[in-house]
Amino acid sequence: MKKLTVSLIAIAAIFASCGGKGEKAETSDAEAVETIQTDATVTYETIKDGSYMNWKASHLGGVQERFGNIFFNKATFSVTDGALTNAKVSVDMSSLTVENFPEGDEKIGKLTGHLLGQDFFNTETYPNSTFELTGIEAIEGEFNSEVTGNLTMLDKTKSITFKANVMVEEDAVAIASENFSVDRTNWGLSYHIEGSEGVPVDYLIDNEIGFKIAITVTK
Repeated sequence: MKKLTVSLIAIAAIFASCGGKGEKAETSDAEAVETIQTDATVTYETIKDGSYMNWKASHLGGVQERFGNIFFNKATFSVTDGALTNAKVSVDMSSLTVENFPEGDEKIGKLTGHLLGQDFFNTETYPNSTFELTGIEAIEGEFNSEVTGNLTMLDKTKSITFKANVMVEEDAVAIASENFSVDRTNWGLSYHIEGSEGVPVDYLIDNEIGFKIAITVTK
């Protein structure tokens, strides 16, 4: 792997241009993590303010879109010979925000509580979700990398692959992903899925959850 660099301005422009739930991430069984550690390996562990993961969901057919952010609480990135070789981030699921309603709308608190409760992310039992890098490949086009890693939500871990711009510099590593989606049922999130018996069609929720990642980690 070679050192991959993209200006922060370009990353921000691409990130802002994404809409919808995005490309469906390739999903498979969890992969083994190979830890690369040499005398040249540099570790980055301080999450820069403003880093976040955006989420999007909707009812069946893409109607009643809901969206917001979730924030990271821990990260460890390793760079060896100028390339990102290992990375693990932890997401504080209780930090989830709902931003599709007007400020002060009582629906914000109601939806937030529902998403954090047992029907969805069950944060009392599973306070964190994690993503751990298993592979990264240079690609051509709008994004410079194809990123593969193990995503753990609730008590299930699956490998996912998505595109991102990865920037490695002496003092910081930044990842800005494409707008991608995963099928929530792969992680046991089955509340009001299509085909749920006795649930009116207006209450069915699309299986796809959209994510975008924007994180910068410094030494």
